[in-house]
Amino acid sequence: MQQNKSGITQKTIVLITALIALILPLALIEMQVLRLTGGKLIYPLDDTYIHMVIAKNLALYNNWGISPETFQSASSSILYTVLLSALFKLFSVNTLIPFIVNLVAAVILIFVIQRRLQKEDIEFIWQLLILLLVIFFTPLPILIISGMEHTIQCLFSFLFIFNFSEWTKTRERPIPKSLFIYGMIICSIRYEGLFIIAIACCSLLYYRKVIPAFLLGFVSILPLAVFGFISVLKGSYFLPNSVLLKTSPVELSNSGFSGYLSNILIEKLTLAKTGITALATQRLLLILPCAYLLFRKQLKNKSAYSLIILFITICTVLQLAFAKTGWFYRYEAYLVMCAVVIVSILLIKYTKQLRWRENKALLPVFAFIFFFLFFPLILRSAAAYSKAAQACKNIYEQQYQMGDFIKKFYNTDTIAVNDIGAVSFFNQSTIIDLWGLANMDVAKAKKDGHDTPAFLNEIVEKNKVEFAIVYDSWFDDALLHTWKKVATWQIENNVICGDATVSFYAIKPGSDETLIRNLTTYQSLLPADVTVEYYNE
Repeated sequence: MQQNKSGITQKTIVLITALIALILPLALIEMQVLRLTGGKLIYPLDDTYIHMVIAKNLALYNNWGISPETFQSASSSILYTVLLSALFKLFSVNTLIPFIVNLVAAVILIFVIQRRLQKEDIEFIWQLLILLLVIFFTPLPILIISGMEHTIQCLFSFLFIFNFSEWTKTRERPIPKSLFIYGMIICSIRYEGLFIIAIACCSLLYYRKVIPAFLLGFVSILPLAVFGFISVLKGSYFLPNSVLLKTSPVELSNSGFSGYLSNILIEKLTLAKTGITALATQRLLLILPCAYLLFRKQLKNKSAYSLIILFITICTVLQLAFAKTGWFYRYEAYLVMCAVVIVSILLIKYTKQLRWRENKALLPVFAFIFFFLFFPLILRSAAAYSKAAQACKNIYEQQYQMGDFIKKFYNTDTIAVNDIGAVSFFNQSTIIDLWGLANMDVAKAKKDGHDTPAFLNEIVEKNKVEFAIVYDSWFDDALLHTWKKVATWQIENNVICGDATVSFYAIKPGSDETLIRNLTTYQSLLPADVTVEYYNE
């Protein structure tokens, strides 16, 4: 009894310590954010506000879109938007809700991982170390601050991969119902969940479980299929615009296909031109196979471990090849988290069984290889923690101010923008999305390659747009020269926005003087670090 009480106490100490390690950096960063934003809770991504505005309109007006009336498939996470909508309906619309949802999901994830480590008979001190590594490398505090769906993705990806792999050890019994639930959640929370389900179904087919493979696949993709059919009926694409516009089309020719394949093999799987997140994700393709080869003797009778490594490795290849990494260290977070757990388990359980004493001369070599493999992951996490507060400040100084300006002076007018989140969440004006996430005409034109300056100008004129707020670097000069540029806002030390400078263009004839007057009036409300320039020709 005394030993059992001691075990419970140690378990509690580990859990509490891990939660402190989660909440302490979270609190420190948020305190800095509140200081930089005048006490306002601001998320470091405009995408968070896209989820919130769709959730708000779904809760208040029963419409899926950034406007109360028009269906707009602008969210790539069906379940997360529905969850926020339900909470908005229950507790009223509040910007704090995404933060709370992510915090709760992160706490549950830590608890679930610790329970898994206990099943693996990992000692308490090593449990704590693994949990600390998960918090740092994922990085969980940054996912919470982002207010997006990726914390939930991490939780249910872990539950599905580890529980499915464990079930394969005794395949005689039926697939647990919980796996069907996890499958639906990981697909409807992020479309990358389809990678995990595809691997699971292929595994079942390999084990000659044809009917379970079909059932798991069917149940998992059912929410996506239902939403897709609704979207088509509403005049949209089967997939959300945010998913379609981020994918590169394949040109149906020999040169087009070879170019596409070359882009995957060289640019995405080999080089890391997009930054540290791509490099860190690529390193998983070395770390996971190395872990398997290092402990291959110990894994002969541990099929579940081997399958987990296979899951994460193939998912990493698919993520790099067909999806994205980065954009504030979130797209690859579920892969990093799962990799940290399984590699840590193998190192802790089986390192003593390796014959290190016979190879002491090679220890410096092993140390160098270890450093080489993991250093990009360390840099990725360090960058995430160092940029979090500044990213929130960027969104506050640019996207939030744009939304607040429109609310004060143009709350019932039609405005054209290229970033739709905060500007549509914080006011009631009609937003014309020139980038296509929330505008089917623009989305179709971009997919067909017809989004010419003349086409975009026609969209603006047809919708009687008052003025536009855009990044000049995102659009052709031929379009911008048809409008009258009246002002720019420039932020300092931009780490997250699409451009440090947004430009204001008067579109309606004679609207430039009013726009300049309103911008001049609002200038006193802008943060001190925002540089304003006027163009009154």
